[in-house]
Amino acid sequence: MEIDLKRLAETYLRSRHQRHEDFWAWEEVNDKVSSGDLDRAYDIILLLLKTAATDDELGYVAAGPLEDLVDGYGDRALDRLEQACDEDSRLQFALSGIWLLPDSPVLQRWQGLMVKYGFASGKRRSLSRHPDCWSDSWPEC
Repeated sequence: MEIDLKRLAETYLRSRHQRHEDFWAWEEVNDKVSSGDLDRAYDIILLLLKTAATDDELGYVAAGPLEDLVDGYGDRALDRLEQACDEDSRLQFALSGIWLLPDSPVLQRWQGLMVKYGFASGKRRSLSRHPDCWSDSWPEC
């Protein structure tokens, strides 16, 4: 059965309200992101980010599937994201909302992107700051 991706994205964003009838979309997105297929995972992330209309929805995508994409695919995901971020300030903003653990193998690279895009210096407000992945020496946004 082919899933209507527009409906999937809209229902996934609604699932942040923890409505039981929308949980299928959370499961489907999680399955796509954790499938081991970077192309498939990346495409659904871009669709979710495109569909997200508010900072709250953008944060839901960042803290969930976008963070899982970076955690699960590491440098390969960051290669794609960085290339797309160079021309997409909204994607940059979404990337500023992920939280990585201190022992993440891509933490320093992600922090470098936060410097590159102006979030670390406070020139731009980040979507979400977590003390475990934001350097104490960076000014608060």
